[in-house]
Amino acid sequence: MSALPSFFNNKLPILKQIPIFHGLNWFELNRVSRYVEVVDFNKGDIICRQGAPADAFYALVSGRVYSYTLDHYGKKQDVDFILRGMQFGIISALTGENHSHTYEAINDSIVIKINRDNFSQLLKSIPKLGVALSQTLSHRMHSHVTHARSQESTIIAVYAPVAGSGASTYAANLALHLKEQTDKKVLLLSLSSNKDEERPALGNIVGDHQAIMNAISKGVLAVDLLSVKFDAQNPALAGKISQFVSAPVNDYHYIVLDLPNEMDDVVMKTLTQSDIIHLVSLDNERDLDTTRHVIDKISASLKEKFQTERVQVIIGGVNEGNQLTPQEIQKILNYDVFLFLPHLQAHEFSYKKVAPGFSFVEVDAKSEYAKTIRRLSRQISQVMVGLVLGGGAALGLAHIGVIRVLEREGILVDVVVGSSMGALVASLWAVGHSADELEKFGQEFQNKSALLNVWDPIIPIAGIVGGEGISHWLKGKLDNKTFHDSKIPLRIVTYDLFHRKEIVVSDGTLVDAVRKSVAIPGVIKPVMEGRQMIIDGGVLNPLPTNVLVDMGVKKIIAINVLQSPEEVDWSQKMADEHLVRCFNMPFAKHPFKFLGFRLGWLLAKMFTPNIADIIVRTLQASEFVIAEASARQADVLIHPDLRGINWFELYKVDELIQRGEAAAQKALPAIKALVSR
Repeated sequence: MSALPSFFNNKLPILKQIPIFHGLNWFELNRVSRYVEVVDFNKGDIICRQGAPADAFYALVSGRVYSYTLDHYGKKQDVDFILRGMQFGIISALTGENHSHTYEAINDSIVIKINRDNFSQLLKSIPKLGVALSQTLSHRMHSHVTHARSQESTIIAVYAPVAGSGASTYAANLALHLKEQTDKKVLLLSLSSNKDEERPALGNIVGDHQAIMNAISKGVLAVDLLSVKFDAQNPALAGKISQFVSAPVNDYHYIVLDLPNEMDDVVMKTLTQSDIIHLVSLDNERDLDTTRHVIDKISASLKEKFQTERVQVIIGGVNEGNQLTPQEIQKILNYDVFLFLPHLQAHEFSYKKVAPGFSFVEVDAKSEYAKTIRRLSRQISQVMVGLVLGGGAALGLAHIGVIRVLEREGILVDVVVGSSMGALVASLWAVGHSADELEKFGQEFQNKSALLNVWDPIIPIAGIVGGEGISHWLKGKLDNKTFHDSKIPLRIVTYDLFHRKEIVVSDGTLVDAVRKSVAIPGVIKPVMEGRQMIIDGGVLNPLPTNVLVDMGVKKIIAINVLQSPEEVDWSQKMADEHLVRCFNMPFAKHPFKFLGFRLGWLLAKMFTPNIADIIVRTLQASEFVIAEASARQADVLIHPDLRGINWFELYKVDELIQRGEAAAQKALPAIKALVSR
């Protein structure tokens, strides 16, 4: 924090930017200016702290500030945003009470400050100022009652330390998809260090708020565009860049900055003034090493304010196929990769010039690249749609019917979480298999003898089935694909029985993760991994909505395929009635059916009850109760009517899918309302 006596000697232009002073004449403004102190705050500085004595009236000239209170655990709450021209600390200045909120600079900010005693004198000597203040307080009280908050803006800087990584393509399409997915105001701000380009010069407008706003082009794109060039040799620009990038925040929800590849003072200052930094790199050792150096420079600049979750590495989609594996990239960077962009095929993009000195790469909306950016834009804007596929053994095939409806209706899912059979279906869908393909996979078991393909009986010590047959079947569908290969972000839930701890798997091979999640205790052999005994994720979390909640997903669709006690009871009554009808069947009329039924009944009686059926039915009874509680975290719950179908009847795949489809169709109005809100 520092006072600015020299740069802002003439305080009248500053006061004219603050709405509370708009009605004052020249003499009144001069009187106010005698008491004004202009103070410069750096990003992260505390302007005034909750509980501190009343000291002054404040108003924001440039930058951004947010206010908050701290609870007993030090957690921020009651957060609001102070934007350019807004004032704060008024109640304390008027009443003398301690500050009720902490005010912290989001960007480098310029604030005017009037000592509390001087402010009281000004109110007495300038009646119009008191009227304006009362109107401000009335508006603030109304906002407090209606829980209205100032517009929150997000500044996203996109930077590639090496040319040719596709950063500008990424920045432009991110801005366009943010607009498409949120229908909020988005500004694409393109900075160029090429002094010969046909763009306005940053040096001519950087200190003039109105000139900055006038330079914005509207109507040339779906988003507004501010395209400027700058002279990297101008030492004054870096000190003013915060004013420049924060100037439009009152008018835009999202500002996407497309920065040049050179690393100079202007670029570094712009990066550190942004809320989110996306570093775009190619997947080769040289570029990754350069990106790592940039991360270190940002960290050194921000010091304790550096947050890894706000500095994110994007691997560009320029190269076809990775030159390095995700593990090799991680080792070189020693930093997590946030996103891998799909490769753009030549027919999936075209160049468009939309303004003097500015052109961009328009990407086909149906491409995997566009789908990835679209999903990311929903993540940034916190409107992600998450899908939870619960466990339920064969009953989980009903998930395929729900997926079919989502595909048919064009409902996009941003992340899918699966437990047990839900994990199996989720993994197949996440890597790109359609509902029709999933149906064909399920129909492999319509012939009951096909179950022998996944049946590898073992000495019943750790289970009845070894699980190798299941892994072999999965490998035929998933090959060696990893979570990185998922087209839809995927999480699989398992459980460590030794440590009684839920495990949410998000890396490694999909076959291994699914094999762990379907290991029904006592039936399928658990997976031993180090000091862990990993079993079916559905045992303790059959409907893992909590995983999406923890990820910050706000729109959750959950599918619970477990049968309620009433549904089980109904199924048992129907089975008993069917048994009575079959026993009453006359031999003379249907001799073969009579003999077939009697023989089948005797065989079934020999194996009833059996340990597998007892274990699964016992587990599903408790799992339903757990799932019911988890379902409360879902915005839309789909519960297919699966009465009359048993947990082991994989061969009823067509009926299971049809029932899932019917349930999803019934829930479709609620789903559409959820995704569109």
